[in-house]
Amino acid sequence: MAGREGGLLPYLSKIDNAAKFATTADDWWRITGEAVSDACDDGLSAVEFRFSPRFIAARTGLESDAVIEAVTDAAAGHGLPIDVGLIGIVVRDEGPRSGERQLRRLLRHADRLVGVDLAGDEAGFPAAQFAAAFGLAHDASVPVTIHAGEAAGPESVWNAVRHLHPARIGHGVRSAEDPRLLDHLAARGITLEVAVTSNVQTGAAQDRRHHQLSALVQAAVPVALCTDNPTVSNTRLSREFDIARELVGAEAADRIRRHAFTARFGR
Repeated sequence: MAGREGGLLPYLSKIDNAAKFATTADDWWRITGEAVSDACDDGLSAVEFRFSPRFIAARTGLESDAVIEAVTDAAAGHGLPIDVGLIGIVVRDEGPRSGERQLRRLLRHADRLVGVDLAGDEAGFPAAQFAAAFGLAHDASVPVTIHAGEAAGPESVWNAVRHLHPARIGHGVRSAEDPRLLDHLAARGITLEVAVTSNVQTGAAQDRRHHQLSALVQAAVPVALCTDNPTVSNTRLSREFDIARELVGAEAADRIRRHAFTARFGR
């Protein structure tokens, strides 16, 4: 397993650097197809991928709509025995006005997506700033997931839940620091998308042995396992489940697997 990256922003910088080498729409079509193939090779029957048209456009000079078309065309035409859903990411780092513009663009392609997400500098741009943007998603009946409880503490999860009303939270592992929040997530059935390897690398978890997954399972919080960025984290979903079995046992890991399948968007 790769070592700690010193925080969320250094982790994201590695994604930033990698994106600079894929400069054409054909590159992103190929990347999407290879990601689908990798997931199928890992034994998955269903998978969700996230991508940010704005992030890719800013680093390549491509038009955001061209990025959306390339990625969604590749995901739709893969021809493999796996169900693929795509989630469009709104990058929060440019502030709420940009967030609203990004969300409106994604909604123009809503028939190609299963949901929308907010990601980026979580501590610097709290979720509440994007309430108007994600209100548009709810008005359009597009499912919402929000990155929170990773670089910032449980208050960032409260912020996301209260203001953006997501069905799922990206990471959210620092919810374990607030028993009242755990109770709320469990009662509302809000799924945490946990990525153990990435959480250790970004410092959201102290280390693998002390990862918050056990506390989340014990509190009956719904959990789905994810890879975050499998290349940066040097992992696959099958490996994340191997780790989960070490942490919470085979029975709980199997419950997580079943829940992840039913909690996916667009099913």
